[in-house]
Amino acid sequence: MERLAAVLEQLDLPEISRMLRRTVFGAIGVGIIALVVLSIVGYPLAGLGACIGLGLGLVNIRLVMSTASRLNSLGTTKIKRPMAMNTLMRLALTTVVAIVLVVVNLPLGMGVLGGVAVFYFLFVVSLVATLLRQGAVT
Repeated sequence: MERLAAVLEQLDLPEISRMLRRTVFGAIGVGIIALVVLSIVGYPLAGLGACIGLGLGLVNIRLVMSTASRLNSLGTTKIKRPMAMNTLMRLALTTVVAIVLVVVNLPLGMGVLGGVAVFYFLFVVSLVATLLRQGAVT
């Protein structure tokens, strides 16, 4: 968590906003493609699950940003514990949702797991591209 915070500190707010926007548009594109392709090959619920997983990743990132913004505006100097607790709760909720969906319907649940993984892959690719473009990583 500290390393991610240190990396994000190198970026200004408009750049973080652009990076998140790219991630969101990439996730929307991947979700549409997954839904269409998986429906064509006979797994429409897996495509729906991928869209749900991408949505869960998006909600999680938005909540992380809003929590960080709220803690920053409060002037809290020790943000590790509140951030860690919020992250743990979101991770637990995402895990419970995915496990319940895997138990209820395997293709749907596996689509959710894949969607969450793809969202974070898109997020990391966008972050690395932004850092490389700014020359922050050598």
